[in-house]
Amino acid sequence: MEFVGAEPVQLTALDQLIVRALAANGRDSWATIAQVVGSSPSTVQRRYARLHDMGAIHVVGAVDASATGLGIATMVRIQCGSAATASVVATLSRRPEVRFVSTLTGSADCVAEFVVPRLADLERLLQELLADPSIRTEAVPVLRTFTVPFDAFPGALEGAGEIGWKAATEYTGNAVAPNLEAIEGVVPARTHLNSLERAVVEILIPDGRTPLIDVARAIGRSEATTRRVIDELLYSGRLRIGPLLAPHLLSIETELMLWISVSPDQLGAAARQLAQHSAVHYAAAAAGRYNLIGQVFLADFADLYDFTTHVLGALPGVREVDLTIQMTTHKRMWTPIVDSRFVPILRSSSA
Repeated sequence: MEFVGAEPVQLTALDQLIVRALAANGRDSWATIAQVVGSSPSTVQRRYARLHDMGAIHVVGAVDASATGLGIATMVRIQCGSAATASVVATLSRRPEVRFVSTLTGSADCVAEFVVPRLADLERLLQELLADPSIRTEAVPVLRTFTVPFDAFPGALEGAGEIGWKAATEYTGNAVAPNLEAIEGVVPARTHLNSLERAVVEILIPDGRTPLIDVARAIGRSEATTRRVIDELLYSGRLRIGPLLAPHLLSIETELMLWISVSPDQLGAAARQLAQHSAVHYAAAAAGRYNLIGQVFLADFADLYDFTTHVLGALPGVREVDLTIQMTTHKRMWTPIVDSRFVPILRSSSA
């Protein structure tokens, strides 16, 4: 995979404002975003297209798979040995059931997040994909997510301030603002998608800026009906659309996966406390010996000591902590990553 431009990607002040606007409303029109950032629609669209084609940014749709009925999300810790890691990661990255893949250092060699209809399907997949008897796996099913996608970027962009869904209280563009007050975790309750909503979500997950006319054509409905469905999904919090940004653009040097065992009566309090920290990208209650899992972005490896002692050490009810460091991430939010950049996805630019 070759990316446009050989030079390292750097965000200009305008780029940072565009990213902020996309985090607040990933489907807003270029004209509205241009008005917010003080530029022209053609300039804004050109800046985004360049960053997208360079693999630095990609707008996606995010859902809580279990709450919306898309499937059961399960983190799988894999011990396969260093010699087999590259092959295992390549195999998992190609699978449509896998949303996230990264190599690790520590108690596991890699981790993959599967989204499957039933846990029995996960067992079948693991037997098929990781048939080598020397490979050991540990499945950690996700029960409830306590972080909201695109809520804030850890290591906030210089000069841009805090960006993300919290900015929706100040700027919502033309779309309906999400009902944040009703949300605990990603969605307020177990609210499955109907068939029409699911069809829309499956289109917007890989490309959150898919033009309305293309979504309507794909699902066989009018643009007015399609717009109502998308607005309701966004307002209910069942779907969120925003930008994936290459971590190096945020000056993130260290990414961690946390595996924590918490006393059951303290699980909710510990999860909420962990999720509130600005460096925590993802926090979820889970089933298994590790019932609280998280992903953390740190600007410097030296920050790890303070995070471990002051943040993890302050969580209530903690019985055990296993900290693994992400080495190379190969897939994030179903989006493949090559050479630390998102693989460009062909799409219309007429949104």
